[in-house]
Amino acid sequence: MFSTFEGANAAFYQAFARADFDAMRRLWAAKLPVFCLHPGVAPLLSRVDILNSWRQIFIHGNPSEITFIAQQTSLVGGIGIACGVEVIGGNQIACTNLFAEEDGAWRMIHHQGGPIIPTTARQSAGSESTPITRH
Repeated sequence: MFSTFEGANAAFYQAFARADFDAMRRLWAAKLPVFCLHPGVAPLLSRVDILNSWRQIFIHGNPSEITFIAQQTSLVGGIGIACGVEVIGGNQIACTNLFAEEDGAWRMIHHQGGPIIPTTARQSAGSESTPITRH
């Protein structure tokens, strides 16, 4: 199916742009643990829930246009990582996609997307930062 994780990442955005549920279903791993975080909703932690979420997204048809702008791709310990920005109808979404080999092909195991706050909004929020608690 996909001999590289970069090819699987490209196929993800092709399926997304075409609202092609069958292509999206074939892309997601069937045996490995999978995770998906769409903007504004609770994490999806099963293949069934993830595929149902894509089915619901695709019911509304194709997005106006989607482009993935890679910021960095890496292969770390057998996991392919594609981190970048999705541009959907003029809106920018920060995203990370993870891939692993399953049955000899690269499959998606994780997708996370979240809105990017425009620089002017970040600057107007002030310079105060939220403390980070480490466990």
